[in-house]
Amino acid sequence: MIAGIFLLIAGGLYTYYVVSKGRWSPPPAIAWQTSLRSEIAANQNQLNSMEQIKQQGAGPSGGAFGLDAAIAQIQQQINNDQYLIDHDIAPVQSYSITLAALFALGGIVMFLLIRIFGWLASEQIAGERSDRTIAILLSRPMSRDQLLLAKAIASFLISLAVVVVTFLIIYAISAFVEGSIGPVTGQIGVAVDGSKPLGENNLVVMPIPVFVLMCLGAAMLGVLCVQGMGLLISAVFGRWAAIGITLAVLFGAPLVSTVVGGIILVISQDANKTHFLNYLFVNVLAPVSALTPIFGNGPGGPAGTGMHEFGFQVATLAAWTVAFFAAAWLLFRRKQEAG
Repeated sequence: MIAGIFLLIAGGLYTYYVVSKGRWSPPPAIAWQTSLRSEIAANQNQLNSMEQIKQQGAGPSGGAFGLDAAIAQIQQQINNDQYLIDHDIAPVQSYSITLAALFALGGIVMFLLIRIFGWLASEQIAGERSDRTIAILLSRPMSRDQLLLAKAIASFLISLAVVVVTFLIIYAISAFVEGSIGPVTGQIGVAVDGSKPLGENNLVVMPIPVFVLMCLGAAMLGVLCVQGMGLLISAVFGRWAAIGITLAVLFGAPLVSTVVGGIILVISQDANKTHFLNYLFVNVLAPVSALTPIFGNGPGGPAGTGMHEFGFQVATLAAWTVAFFAAAWLLFRRKQEAG
């Protein structure tokens, strides 16, 4: 069903493209080196203008906001871009497959899928109990551990299939938009700290397949986390209570976190003081979103992005996942079923 929805979206986007652009074929592909060279040329022109202004003495030279600081920043951007070109390291958003991994396995797509998977997981045990079939299951030669494990594995495999199909559909859309399906091999660079430009000292280089598998693994860890939470709630409550509580947590907690973060920001005027909220699991269910800084080496992306943040979010998810499944296992073992 989800795959069908994405196919309809893809068809709508294609129709819009044909009508707006007046062509049936995708646009010609633009190499990432060409984009960076254009960026270097623009920065060089800006640098020359600033040098002329400095020579004319038309503006303040010193200080954090002076011409010297601005000239040094632009020169560093040029050096960073040239370093990527010289070492054949493409920014992470250069290719269709890496763009698809960032979009399909992070952001709004995983936000919606994870809520659906959490809803389904919350019915795993609660649904059996409401339908009065759990006593029949447990009366067969099956232990509680086997039943819980079978439910968890089945739910995970179904969600894995949905996520992979979603990724492939978005990859096809990205390939059309970018005008190229490849390459699928080579190497890309990911910023260690996404709030800083991509450069020699702020760079993790990895093969494209490793990056895609890393994104897929992080996305499925988020799915596994909400499934563990869903199983925990399902082991305690009835069907409708379990569904309601699960959806209330998954939709309500991020909203509460946003409101709390906004209040702290207004009071303290410091965005870094709200960063601890990122380590509540509802804020890190799609850790791939931390790997999406802007293309090239303009002003850095928002704080809380990059490989460093990605690692923290994955570690947070892993801890929550283990805790949820352990709690679900302990409670389900002690639960008494009627019948």
